[in-house]
Order: sequence, then structure tokens, then C-alpha cells
Amino acid sequence: MRATAHRRGDPCTGLSYARAMLPGLPTAALFAASSLALPATDNVTGEVEEAGGDYELVEIEVPEGTVELEIVHETLSGDSILDWGVWDGSGFRGWSGGLVDPIVIGEESASRGYLPGPIEPGTWTIVIGKARLEDPPVGYEIEVEYRDEATLEPREREPFEAVVLDDDARWYRGDFHVHSLESGDATAELEEIVELARERGLDFVVVTDHNTVSQVERLAAVQRDVDDVLLMRGIEVTTYAGHGNALGVGEYVDHRVGLDGRTIGDVIGDVRDQGGLFSISHPSLTLGDLCIGCAWEYEDTPWELVDAIEIHTGPYDIAPIFVRTTMELWEDLADSGHALAAIGGSDDHRAGVELTETQAPIGEPTTLVWAEELSEAAILEGVNAGRTIVNLSGPSDPELGFEVESDAARAEIGETIAAGTVEVRARARGADGLRLALHRNGRVEETVAIEGDDHEEVWSFETSPEGERYRVELRDGSLPRVASSHIFVDAAPGGCGGCGAAGLAGGAPALVLVLGALVRVGRGGRARAQRSPN
Repeated sequence: MRATAHRRGDPCTGLSYARAMLPGLPTAALFAASSLALPATDNVTGEVEEAGGDYELVEIEVPEGTVELEIVHETLSGDSILDWGVWDGSGFRGWSGGLVDPIVIGEESASRGYLPGPIEPGTWTIVIGKARLEDPPVGYEIEVEYRDEATLEPREREPFEAVVLDDDARWYRGDFHVHSLESGDATAELEEIVELARERGLDFVVVTDHNTVSQVERLAAVQRDVDDVLLMRGIEVTTYAGHGNALGVGEYVDHRVGLDGRTIGDVIGDVRDQGGLFSISHPSLTLGDLCIGCAWEYEDTPWELVDAIEIHTGPYDIAPIFVRTTMELWEDLADSGHALAAIGGSDDHRAGVELTETQAPIGEPTTLVWAEELSEAAILEGVNAGRTIVNLSGPSDPELGFEVESDAARAEIGETIAAGTVEVRARARGADGLRLALHRNGRVEETVAIEGDDHEEVWSFETSPEGERYRVELRDGSLPRVASSHIFVDAAPGGCGGCGAAGLAGGAPALVLVLGALVRVGRGGRARAQRSPN
């Protein structure tokens, strides 16, 4: 919906002057006339209403000869929050959310959250998101200055190129939810993110800035000089009814659900069209205006297109608030045939600096992914295959692993074995005093007290021909401390075919399971992805 707006242009400069003096000329001629008077300004006032969707559109006319524009905006209600973004005639130019700083977009540089590049003359659109409206209508003021000289210094950027930092097949540790300065509510430089990830013993970090890809060329420039921490591309697709992380994408995904009929299914489909994975972020974090849209509320979610779910986000101390609810959702989805990989993310916005009690540093929690190498593509494939373990309290959590074995086959985390008589074998290191819990079909089958630093437990079952699933947890009291993704028992013949061999390897970060090279037809859900051996 377009906002009702009144323009008050400077009567002596730019496009406003051209409009006033030459009202009969076509737009192209107005641009030519206004370009003689750069810099120019445009002033817009308006109001946003509650009705009509979550976004308002305000059009501006960028004159010929502009090399940089600055948009100063103000919300005329201290208790209301408006989000801000800009589109040019060709598409997305950036999103800063509720950041109140001026927006600057130039040919060689742009303010955080925005993309530098050619400044095309013509109609641009300022998009206003109605994050929180107190006592609507809520007024706003916008002033746009069009310049023929740049004021921002260029920042170092490079085109993204895939890199491989380690060619070993093993468990890699990382954080799937981290924000850099390119998010309007974050303060962390990429170099600070790398330093903290290195200190915490992580192998990779996914930089998931809010509704933008302005970080992608920045992280490529930083990666050039970093060979021990992989910086992966991501977007936190932040909507007013849920947040989700688009993993491994480099192009903006339109997050404006509701605008022109756009659905959450369209959003997730666009992520997958880029070859990315979609993960639900902190789905049970219902905090109202303290975290706008944080809980997942889309009843029309196409779960068959969702690949992963954050079973925990943030510090372990707040785990009781929503971990149980999230894990119940995860198991309910598996009951419905949608086998999502378990992952975790810190949601760190400050690279660990001056955090509050509800904020976590990078690596808290930590996700372990079995991958063939340390590269973006391999980590994504590991998640896609469900080969994940989540250390809910951080990188120093005890080691956990398990497998399911029959007379003819063996399955590791993320794999499938044929129905029949099976043994479930779990092993934990450094977990003395915790409890080992075996989950069967979403319910706790048994818990065992762990004694000693190297504990192994074996259970035998005659499985149902209809199929089953297993996973294991290390528990601190009643709360999970470490949790694995599932192993599936399937009614279909074949199963894993004997692939894989379990064991603890010296120096490995967790129980090393030598995974068979299984493939899934499609991503995520077991109903659409019966695993079979190559």
C-alpha cells in the first residue's frame, strides 16, 4: 500500500525547482533540468495506518547525475518503531530495519545494510515496515539529498568465491546464527567475529544479517586473509510473524510477506532456488515487542521445504524458556514426515562484547556437522543430510555420538536402516555426572546415569515395520545439554547397506562416525526423502 505523502521540495534546487518551473515537461526533461542544480533535496511527510498490510511505499525521483543519495528519516512517535529499506528501479538496494541512522547509497560505497552500485535515475522506492505502531496513525518525515559528489569512503569488498579451508572428512564445529555490523541492530565487525570464533575453537560461522546481503562481499574480502575460520553466507529473513535463516545464499531474498500477495512459501522457495537451505530461527521465542516476530507463527508453512530448526538459540541459562517447546515442535514435525536437522545459533550481535544475561557469545550454542571438507557447500550438505549434533551450552560440552546397527547394516546420524532387530549404541566422553537419554519416536525410551569419562550404552529393539526414529541426548538434570539429530529405521528394503564405521578418533571434536555417502532425494523431510545408499 502506498503511503499518503506530501512533498515539500526546496523551491530553489533540483527536481522540485524543475517541477515548479516546467510543469509541462516529461519526466526525462525534468531530470535533465534538475541535474543542472545538484545537490538537490526532496522532503516527504506522511502517516502509516494499521490497516493495509505491514509495509508502506514512498516513491522518490532520483535525478540524472546523482552519484550518492542520503535519506534522513524520523518516526514521529517515540513509542512506535518503523523499519526502513530502499529499492531502485532494478530492485533491492538495502535494508536497515529500525536503525535510525541516515541511509547513504553511492556508486562506490553505502552505509551498513545497503549495496553500493550505479545510481539509476528515475523512480526509487522507500519501503517502510510497520514493526510496531502505538496509537496509529504514526507520522514520519523523510528528507532526501541527491549529490553529484560522494561523501562516503569506499570499504573493502570482493566478489564471493567458494573456498576450501580443510579437506578432511570429519566433524566441524560452528555457529549458524551470527550478526555483523551490516545488521541495523548489531555492532560486530567481521574481523571481531573471526577472532572470537577462533578463540572458541570454531571452524565456521554463518553471517546471517537481517534482510540484506551487503555483508557478502565484505566477508569475501576478510576471508582472503583468514585460513582457519570459514565465513559462510546467510540472511536472517526477519518478518513480523517469524524469523528464518537462509543458509548459503548470496542474493537478497524478499522478506516482505504480505506485500503484493507474497507468502512465506514464496520466501522459502526463493532460498531453495538459490541452492540454499532454510532453517527456522528460535521458533518458540514468544517475547512480544521485546523481540518483534521472533516466534514462528506461519500456519501456512510449507514444512516440506524447511531443512533445519534451531533447537536452541542464545545462552544456555535461558534454555528452560523455550527449548522444550521447540524440541516438541521438532518431534511433532518428524511425526508428520518432516525430518529437520537440529542446529543451534548464538544470535550474537556484538562479537561477545558487553553482553546482557539474555545474550550469548559466538559458539553458544555450537553445532557439529559431519562434512567431507570445510567448505560452505560441504557444511550445507552435512546439514541437508541431517548429520548434526548440537552442544547447547557451547563448544566445551561433552562429546556424544551414536549409531544403529542390524545384522546386515549400520546407520549413523542422519542415515536410515531397514526395519528389523537393531542395536542402538551410544557413547559419551567427558560427561561424568550427566544422564544419557535415548529417544524413540519422539519419546524418552530410557535414561541412564553416566559414570566415568568414557561411557558406552547399548540397547536392543525389535523395530516396527512401519518405521521408527532414534536420537540421543546428554542431560543436565531435566534439560538437554547435547542433542543429536535422528537416525531412522525405515520399512523400505535396503537401508544403509553396511556403510559407515563408528569410533573415537584422536583429536576429533566428537564421536567420529565415518559416514556412508548417502544421498537424499530433496531436502529435509523424511516423507519426501527416503535415504538410500549410493
